[in-house]
Amino acid sequence: MGLLSGAGSALLSAPALNFYHHDGWRLAFRHRPAAKGHEQDAPLLLIHPVGVGLSAWFWERMMDRWDGGAVYAPDLIGCGASDEWAPDERGMFLPLDWSRGVEALWQQHVRQPCVVVAQGGLAPVGVQLAAREADDWSGAAAVSRLVLAAPPTWADMTTAVPEADLRRNYDALRSPLGDAALGTIESRWAIRTFSDLFLGKDHLTQAWLEAAVAGCGQPRRAPIQAFNAGLLQARSFEPELTSLRQPTLVLAGRRTPIAAGIGRVRTCRLETIRGANVLPWEAPAETCATIAKFCAD
Repeated sequence: MGLLSGAGSALLSAPALNFYHHDGWRLAFRHRPAAKGHEQDAPLLLIHPVGVGLSAWFWERMMDRWDGGAVYAPDLIGCGASDEWAPDERGMFLPLDWSRGVEALWQQHVRQPCVVVAQGGLAPVGVQLAAREADDWSGAAAVSRLVLAAPPTWADMTTAVPEADLRRNYDALRSPLGDAALGTIESRWAIRTFSDLFLGKDHLTQAWLEAAVAGCGQPRRAPIQAFNAGLLQARSFEPELTSLRQPTLVLAGRRTPIAAGIGRVRTCRLETIRGANVLPWEAPAETCATIAKFCAD
């Protein structure tokens, strides 16, 4: 059963959980076929946020309301049902390795131009998918449109954090004290408290709480530590942002306006809807409607 709860919510079956392989990783993704009459529409490829207990389940509220093409929602390396990431045994170059894992999903299962939707601080993964051109990947051919939902500010996306700061942050989060602190944040009480702050009590459903708690634990901390250390800000993404060829939608909550500068993205459109930071969960119907209109234009 899907993760929706509350009066008036349509409860649909959960998207099918599937697996694929990439560079020695066994990776998971959720898939929902196209709605009737939308079989020829471009599929959505959804990039989930990284945080305590989060993985592709984050998208189920939106997926239950999407009336369009097929939907693919991967669990990034180290998250959800995908293989664990042990940095001491196998390093990763972020965000590129997360992007490459998603590229493998496209190559093995999607295989047609798609609309990439990236949530929050994972915007660099979405941008790389759309912009990267290599021997084994053409973002221009694979990604027809790009949606950035509540992305970081322009300054955060285009200002590199000094390497020394990143190393200090990462070492602190990976230390015994940092690991213990993250373990405390993974408690049910802490998840409820922080979710109240970011979601608001109206959107903190029992389904959100149970899914987040289930996704916690020591094996799933490495991506959170890397993300919170700022490793996705190791360099500026201004070259990619200013050279994007695909129509791009920046979707913002009314309470969190996007900073000036995003207009430097060519063919960029800015839309605001109800909500704040996690629009696909806070306002799934409005998110779906805005994306559908963007895809149809």
